[in-house]
Amino acid sequence: MKLPLRRRKPAPEAAEPPRASPATPVLQVLIFSNTSLPEQEFSAQTEKISRVGSYDRDTRRWYTWIPLDRAERAAEMLTTLFETARLHGATIQVLAQPAGESSQSGQAP
Repeated sequence: MKLPLRRRKPAPEAAEPPRASPATPVLQVLIFSNTSLPEQEFSAQTEKISRVGSYDRDTRRWYTWIPLDRAERAAEMLTTLFETARLHGATIQVLAQPAGESSQSGQAP
């Protein structure tokens, strides 16, 4: 016994892909902690840095990306970092990354 053939429905038309919003410009920040501090002050320094950055054990430095689409949050993060530099002698390097060129792969160059 043969089963009746089903008519195939035409494939639905492909919807236009959603348009990607332009990438937000970011600040790439590298942070080098001051390693010559007494243990208690070094711990205070790294505690402050860890609020806004991530540590890369391979390069022995901290890093973060600050998106510029939320100015208040960007200001808070930069204030924390530069206050840490002022109080503890950490080194902060800020590099502007144009929209679409941020490399947030988990490691800073």
